[in-house]
Amino acid sequence: MEDIKLDPHNYRIHGNENKKLISKSLLECGTGRSIVVDRENVIIAGNGVYEKAQELGIKVRVIESDGTELIAIKRTDISTEDEKRKLLALADNRTSDLSEFDFSAIAEDFEIKDLEDWSFDLEDFSFDGVKPDEGGVGSLQSRFIIPPFSIFNTTLGYWQDRKKEWLSLGIKSEEGRDKEITFNISSQPPRVYEARNAIRERTGVDPSWDELIDYCNKHDIPVMEGTSIFDPVLCEICYRWFNISKGKILDPFSGGSVRGIVAAMLGYNYTGVDLRDEQIKANYKNADEVLCRENGSYGTVEWFTGDSCNIDKIVDGCADMIFSCPPYADLEVYSDDPKDLSNMGYEDFLKAYRTIIRKSCDKLNEDRFAVFVVGDVRDKQGFYRNFVSNTIDAFQDAGLHLYNEIILVNMIGSLAMRAGKQFANSRKVGKQHQNVLVFYKGDPKKIKENYLELDFSEYDFTNQND
Repeated sequence: MEDIKLDPHNYRIHGNENKKLISKSLLECGTGRSIVVDRENVIIAGNGVYEKAQELGIKVRVIESDGTELIAIKRTDISTEDEKRKLLALADNRTSDLSEFDFSAIAEDFEIKDLEDWSFDLEDFSFDGVKPDEGGVGSLQSRFIIPPFSIFNTTLGYWQDRKKEWLSLGIKSEEGRDKEITFNISSQPPRVYEARNAIRERTGVDPSWDELIDYCNKHDIPVMEGTSIFDPVLCEICYRWFNISKGKILDPFSGGSVRGIVAAMLGYNYTGVDLRDEQIKANYKNADEVLCRENGSYGTVEWFTGDSCNIDKIVDGCADMIFSCPPYADLEVYSDDPKDLSNMGYEDFLKAYRTIIRKSCDKLNEDRFAVFVVGDVRDKQGFYRNFVSNTIDAFQDAGLHLYNEIILVNMIGSLAMRAGKQFANSRKVGKQHQNVLVFYKGDPKKIKENYLELDFSEYDFTNQND
């Protein structure tokens, strides 16, 4: 076999997930596409495939060409209807999707203006007019975990890889919720609790899960079997970017354990409030499992059971950051408790919501940030309620200023299955994003002196307290 060499200036970045899928494809389907090498046997295309093939001990056969003919690889072991053939076609496309471009390497070899002919987005190659090799996208991601742009794209490989590493620590944010009646935040407004109550009133007994699903299907009530889990990578980014060192985080709508555990793992002090005592108990149980199992020094984490409308009486002291994801009106119903905001009519919901924001902001120290993750919701007629603007108004009335607005792009998931019918019936587009609203209390001129210079270039994820 000839001495084939990897391209030291490869334009592709192969993340861990991408490499795993390449290995899986080679093991289960065998080889598909050929790779391309130059006269010196340096790879032009196929670095990722060659690297994994070498690890798996797959032989390489070189076929010479001067580029005037197309080389076709004929797989004599599979036919059109073979399952392996179908899987190979899927794997070939999926592994390509998960790799990313190294814009710094491309910018070194090409004039940025010439890349438009190849359908590149030129904004990927500059930040405030600076080329990547001078501190652009590549180095920005290295310094700040992700580039500090107004789009957080959770679908990208590096985000998903980091999320899996966080969850591998044992975070179980879904614990403490009803195992059956839980929903994904991207669904249409689920009223499954109402459905359960309607059946209970009619029959006198609680329905089984199958009976409940059947009722919801007949009455066009959307149901998703699964639990929405707050993204730990989003927590990490917001904590690191918008909190002072070892600062105290106040979360008036704590929900599951993830926001508290991530805070403690990073050395911050976290206080959360939730209405449901079973959720608080589950959070402490999960925190004990994760924080006791791992080695390291952590910040404190505590949760309180109570109505956040009384957060001024529940929580003592002040906070250095507010971070939360509130209930989206009645989009996701968490309990039958009348004090639960998700059970209220929208006007009553807003009144309580504004009270909680005002009292939380009263506890926020001067010259500090507040971050809320929100998304708009529809009323029963299908019109948006303008919840994002309602949230901005509530913070501004509490004395804070809107400082950053970030679009959080979520994984498509089951939206792909629902969007077609939804759009055909109502012309409603599938909603794939949320809004990360960043507010500031105080004098923005003091941000530089209060917040440390960030650089995670040498950061080791396995040691969260670095």
